[in-house]
Formats: sequence, C-alpha cells, structure tokens
Amino acid sequence: MLKGSILLAGFLAGTGTAFASLSGLVGAWGHDFAVTPFAPKELMVAVATDKATGKQFNVVKMSDGHLMAVVPFDAMKEPPGVPPKDLM
Repeated sequence: MLKGSILLAGFLAGTGTAFASLSGLVGAWGHDFAVTPFAPKELMVAVATDKATGKQFNVVKMSDGHLMAVVPFDAMKEPPGVPPKDLM
C-alpha cells in the first residue's frame, strides 16, 4: 500500500512538472501563442532524408494524404503560417 502511494505521488509530481513545461511553450519569435489543450492522436510518422546533404527531419502523414514536417521551434527562423485545412 505504501509503495503504491509513493508511486502515485511520484507520477502526479512528474505529470505536474510535464504539464508546467508544456504550458510554457506559448512564447516564441517574440510572439505569444494561445495553445489548445494537448490531445492524444495516432500518427503515421517517418524520417525524411535529403539525398544530397543527409539532413533529416520527421514527417507526419495526415489522414487526407498530406505530409507535414515536424521540426523543433528553435529550428525555424520565423513563426509558421499554416492554412486551417492543414491543421491537425
């Protein structure tokens, strides 16, 4: 019983830290962004490799067949602009 309580307390502390760090991802490029609640989704993910340079990035295949690049915020020079039809 005590072991279960300790595990539960550790889990809750860990999720609290994760939630705080995720909710902090609203400022980038000198702009403030409103972030919707995170929702679990099943995604088709692959790695794309540039044949000439060998540089790699992740791509996600959307349900309509479109491919979207997944890159870290700090790898982009300016905020992305995505048409509403392409949002997940």
